[in-house]
Amino acid sequence: MKRTFIFTVAAALMGMLAYSGVGFAAPGGDPGPPDDGGGAAPDFGDLIILLRDEYGVPIPSDATLVEDPETGELVDGGLCWQPIAFNVDDDVLCPTDCQVTTTTPTTVDVDQYNCAVATGCSGCTQEVDFGRINEARSPEEVFASQLEDVVVTLATADCRTLDPAGRIVASNVDDTTLDNLAKTVDSPLQSLAIYRELILTGSIGAPLPEGAGILDTAARGLGAASDKSGGVNVDLVAYLNQIMGLSDPLTTTILDPKLCETYREEVQGVIQLVEKCFLNYGAYDYNRDTNFGALPAPPYIPADEPAAGTFEYLSLVDETDPPLFEIRYDLITTAVFEEAAFEDVNIRGFAQASDDARAVIAFMHENQVPVDFETPVPCTASGDIFYDLSISEQSGLQVPKNYVSGGEREFFVNVTNLGPDEASGTVTVEASYGGEPDTWVLSFEDLPEGQTASFTVFFTITTTSDTINWSAAVVADPPGTDPNLLNNSVSAVSSVRAAGGSGGGGQGGNPN
Repeated sequence: MKRTFIFTVAAALMGMLAYSGVGFAAPGGDPGPPDDGGGAAPDFGDLIILLRDEYGVPIPSDATLVEDPETGELVDGGLCWQPIAFNVDDDVLCPTDCQVTTTTPTTVDVDQYNCAVATGCSGCTQEVDFGRINEARSPEEVFASQLEDVVVTLATADCRTLDPAGRIVASNVDDTTLDNLAKTVDSPLQSLAIYRELILTGSIGAPLPEGAGILDTAARGLGAASDKSGGVNVDLVAYLNQIMGLSDPLTTTILDPKLCETYREEVQGVIQLVEKCFLNYGAYDYNRDTNFGALPAPPYIPADEPAAGTFEYLSLVDETDPPLFEIRYDLITTAVFEEAAFEDVNIRGFAQASDDARAVIAFMHENQVPVDFETPVPCTASGDIFYDLSISEQSGLQVPKNYVSGGEREFFVNVTNLGPDEASGTVTVEASYGGEPDTWVLSFEDLPEGQTASFTVFFTITTTSDTINWSAAVVADPPGTDPNLLNNSVSAVSSVRAAGGSGGGGQGGNPN
């Protein structure tokens, strides 16, 4: 099926620029192995593609006795990670004597004493290119903040659906125009935050779209986080879990119990046995045709007769001037993949599910339908009222840094409505200084999205305390309309001196 339109190249490019995805990040990959492959054990845990079993656990070399290079004595050796050999047809990059053919596939020769790649054999190894997934190294608080944004977006949405790649789409219907404002959750950090939280807890703290399974959504989040032109494989998934601490023995996840194996490696100059653990994806079963046969969910393309498993894309018909493009409707599996049929289990199935989501996103990005011609995501206003009230840590509560007991001063409170609906509520401000706190209750109504309610309150406090501890908390009215309570309160401190005495430094918000 198709719709035919005449688009100039400029028009097509404008459609591409309107694509909601995030720009490509520079490839990562530091640190890497030594240039000559010898002298020290490379940090395989970041970079090297390894021989692994069906569960993604690296297969160690056999335990053996080896000669200690310093004493000449026979000592325990082996139990090393085995890198898979690449460039096997290039004797310059990967000499034949670097190739171990007793394994399937061929692996790279490794010094069985220190488990380092044998000297001159580094050209046989291949690094895992994390690309923008390198953002997985971000601090935990960054993921918490990104997940908070996702939770608010989903909790305040009129509709939650899945796009053709399986990404989450949150839609809100404008009360005035009735237009559907659809937002795809697709930033790398938010996608990684979704993956991380689902693996840890099995939930993200907000309702998922109907039909969005936990591991399917986690795999799609990982695919959305990866480079469009890159790829997701078993090694990337396994290393990512190590980087994010998900496979740490002390971390509890929904994929426990973990799979653990003992290896020999050099730790601070000493060769020792180390236990490493890996997440168990054994219960995961992925079928490409079934997966994309249920996307987008619910089906909405083409608009006049929605068909499951169908999406739309821009296709070049004729390189005339201006060129002729058409909007095509096809099965996702037929348009994107050489073969619709693919099925696998465990971490291999999970990695393929992630890479398939990435491939569909890349195809949609490269063949983006111009915004004004896209089939709109269907959504009907739910009638529910939701909004996110926020008191800024920096400017939400401003109190005197230094206060003279008994004097008249003022404090300021600012509450912002992050939307999407108009907000009402109350702010309670408390000043504690040794006895019963002084309390002020401030109300606001029908605060539009993006607007701030500001309050100025004059006060007089007489106290012998050295400090006044302030707090401000906003509560939505009616209760339950603000799904994000993490940004609803702040605190500050004023330093106090007696009238006529000397003051010291204080902390808290402005004014001075």
